[in-house]
Amino acid sequence: MKEERMSSSGSKVREEWDLRSDDMVSRKFSQVIANAVEQALNHSSRKSSKDNVAIFVDYDNVYWTLMNRYRHDPDHEDIDKNLFDRLWTFYGMDNIRMFKAYADFEQVDANLTSLQKKRIQIRHVYANGKNEDKAKNASDIELSIDAMETSYSDPNITCYVFVTADSDMIPIMSRMLYRGKHVELFYVEDAIAKHTDIRNYAHESYDLLEFLCVDISPKNPSDFVDEAIDYITEWHAQPANKTKNLGPKWLRDGLADYLAIPSNTASQVIDLLHRGNYIREELRTNEYGTHKNIVLNSDVDVPEEQISTNF
Repeated sequence: MKEERMSSSGSKVREEWDLRSDDMVSRKFSQVIANAVEQALNHSSRKSSKDNVAIFVDYDNVYWTLMNRYRHDPDHEDIDKNLFDRLWTFYGMDNIRMFKAYADFEQVDANLTSLQKKRIQIRHVYANGKNEDKAKNASDIELSIDAMETSYSDPNITCYVFVTADSDMIPIMSRMLYRGKHVELFYVEDAIAKHTDIRNYAHESYDLLEFLCVDISPKNPSDFVDEAIDYITEWHAQPANKTKNLGPKWLRDGLADYLAIPSNTASQVIDLLHRGNYIREELRTNEYGTHKNIVLNSDVDVPEEQISTNF
């Protein structure tokens, strides 16, 4: 009798464990299904949010940052390094509804035909001949106004993509978040403000240097001093330059092209030339007025074979 009670009790315990086990399995299975459904819905939501994309490129800002710091043209001849080709591929031709680039194209060295062939909507922002910083601000304002107007005039646009190299896009990105839009950002890591991380205002963000395979290998300015002296010598030897002035900006841009280095590195080379007493600035008057002219100091030895009339 005692054995029967023990056997009956054991059977009940096993049944209870079986029920608990089945219940645990059922709950785990339900949780797995729920997670899978949630992930599928999230994926579907992300996909649908990118079905209608508007891209706004602060081209003034991006162009000067990439050129001055890395000597990288955003409209690069290599499609894997070309900003516009990469964005078309990344978001898909069937999903992009608007693709605008903002700049003072009188100041930016851009091939407008190349941009138009890439179906870029060019927005020329006249900066009244201002310097690079002023031009950037003008583009920022125009871009922000267009983006806000688009959010009202075309509610079908669900994804707003901002391409910039500073933090000036934060206000418009914040507005888009409040309007329930999906916001994505392409940025330059070392150009964003330290006090406010612009990436916090985007659902997804991408580093332009990685996206465009930009060469970020460091350049040593001292490696280019001799070639810079050659350039200055050759520039002044050109008959066409006899009445012209080699000003600081002209020299910087000329060295950047001649040596294929970033403009910032060219500025550092010029600084080394000044500190080494290789060059000096003098005021020179010509038909265009009085301007700075950079020349070699007379005690700088330049071998005769280095003096050429051709670049």
